[in-house]
Parts: sequence; structure tokens; C-alpha cells
Amino acid sequence: MHKIIFTFLLFVALFKTNAQIIAMQPNHWDLGKQTASFTQRDGKDVIKLDRGIVWTKSIDFADGIIEADLSVNPERSFAGICFRGDEQGNAEMIYLRVPLSGRDDAIQYVPIFNNEVNWQLYPEHQANYIFPQTGWVHMKIVVSGNTAQLFMDTVAKPVLIIPNLRTHNPGGKIGLTCLDEETFANLTCTPMPRSAPAAVAVRKEEGLITQYQISQSYAIDKQTKEVAYPSPMKLYWKTVYTDEDGLLNISKFYVKQNSETYQSRSNDMVWLKLELAADEPITRRMNFDFSNRIWVFLNGQILYHGDHSFFLKGTLFLGSIDKKFISDALYLPLKKGRNELLIGISAVANGWGIISKIQ
Repeated sequence: MHKIIFTFLLFVALFKTNAQIIAMQPNHWDLGKQTASFTQRDGKDVIKLDRGIVWTKSIDFADGIIEADLSVNPERSFAGICFRGDEQGNAEMIYLRVPLSGRDDAIQYVPIFNNEVNWQLYPEHQANYIFPQTGWVHMKIVVSGNTAQLFMDTVAKPVLIIPNLRTHNPGGKIGLTCLDEETFANLTCTPMPRSAPAAVAVRKEEGLITQYQISQSYAIDKQTKEVAYPSPMKLYWKTVYTDEDGLLNISKFYVKQNSETYQSRSNDMVWLKLELAADEPITRRMNFDFSNRIWVFLNGQILYHGDHSFFLKGTLFLGSIDKKFISDALYLPLKKGRNELLIGISAVANGWGIISKIQ
């Protein structure tokens, strides 16, 4: 492993001299609807961003190195770098959670689909890091094929390794992002030759659900606690497939009705359908987890309602999805013949998805 890392770092060093400096000047940036200012701080040309994502102009980044300095505020710094962004609102993102310094979720990778940052669905892509309390931190992201590595400050080894970048975008824009006011400086990108994608292991587990029928999406009231079996509604179905690990990220398939700021986002809902056959009456166990709210019907009868919304059970409750099936389970009383399992799932923000298996 040490030899591999050394060889990789040597390869990176050979291309370091080709670094392209991205000027912190208005004509180099697409601000969209965001508010940003260009000024100086600590002798650096900087961009000061209120919140959201701003994108560089005229850069198509595929494989290579992205580096930037970020100012530190231990009370509110939630900021990072996006890359391989496209016009449909899809991108890869690695961001820092400075107020969570020293915790296992101080850093996170998350893919953005249709402008939705579903961080609750990817808890396996987090890392511990201790941030300074003042000054600047340095991020260096090395992207190769469908993998990425994050190096922080002067640490020689990667702090976070992502073996499977989820959007599958071959290239795209570079962006800077923050949840609250943040200052960025010294942004550079260094192109490297494109690499072939690494093989991604497909999860092999008995009963793992890898495809669903999914309905169209629509918005419901944010205070909704009960929903009726949707027989009066005309639902249109299509088949969708999960990621290699069994996760169905619904944001890959639908744009939210309103995806502006957190407070104004709509509570969008879809229905998922599975048909289960039984040779005789039998009870089968369904392990699952979800984000954020769910209603489960079997043959038209409600069996379960759950809510895993962020902060629902207190400030320590994150609502992150459990991909190891150690938490929720439901027992399905199947009748002989055909059974219809209908799952309604809604989300405002942070996560819209499900993972399940039936044994």
C-alpha cells in the first residue's frame, strides 16, 4: 500500500507544474443567483461567497488536481469544492464541516443530483479531521477515473478516499460551495491524462432489492403525517435500478418541485412498487432504511410509517441511512399468489432514498 501511494504521489508531482491559476475576478466566474464579492484578505485575492455554489467559466475538468485555500470559522464553516459539474445540476462535491472538528463526519463526499445534496445517503464517505481554529485550511483533491482522494494541509496521506464517484460524469465544471458565508483563495486546477474507471464491486446479498417501479413525483404538504393508499390517483410507472450497493437515490431521477434554499424546498413524494409472489401464506422479513419519510402498504393496507428527518429526534439525530441493515425491519404477511408492496417516500432536503432487502 505504501508503495502504491508513493507511486501515485510521484505521478501527481510530475504534473504539478501544469497548474492553472483560476483568478478570483468576476469575469472568471458564473455566480448565477448567488451573492459573492471579490476582494483581498491576508494578502490573497479572494472570493467571498454568502452561500450556495458558484462555478468557474470555460473550464472542463476531467482528471487531475484541484487545490484551494478556505478560511476557517469554527462556528459556521461548512464549505468545499465541487467538480465535474454539468448543466443539469449534477456534480461531485467534497466539503468540510469545521464545527465538527475531531468527529468522524468532519469531512464528507456527496454526489449532487438535480441540484440536491443528499448527504444523509452516503455516511460511508466521511472522515475525521481536526481543523485549526483560525486562519486557512488547504484542500487538494486528486481525481482519476471514477476515484478521488482528498489531501488536507500538509498531511502526506489522503484523509478521504472515494473509490466510486457516483455521478459518472466524465468531466465538467469546477465550483466552490458553502452553507454559510465563506472565503476562498488560491484556486488552481492541474489537468492529467484521463484514466479508465476502476472496477466497482457489486453488492451480493440474498434478497437485496436492486430495481423498483417508480411513479411520477409530486409535492405534498410538509406537515403531512398520514397518506392514503393511492388508488384514486393515476400513477405512471417506470423501472429504475439501484446503485451497486443497493441504494436508490431518488434525486437521480427527479428534479424537486422547488429546490431553492432549505426553508423553501418542497416536500416531494414518489411511490415505489414491488410485486411479491408466494406459493402459500408466509411471513417474510424486510430489512430497510430510508430518508426522510416513508409509508408502506401491503395489498392496500398500511403497515408502517416512519420519519428519519434531520434533527427530528434532537440535534444529535442526523437521519443518515443505514446500509448495513442493523436498524429497521418489517414483517410482511404475504398471501398466496400475487402481493403488491407499495412504498411512499418523501423528502424536503438532505436525503431522498431507500435501501432494502426481503428474505
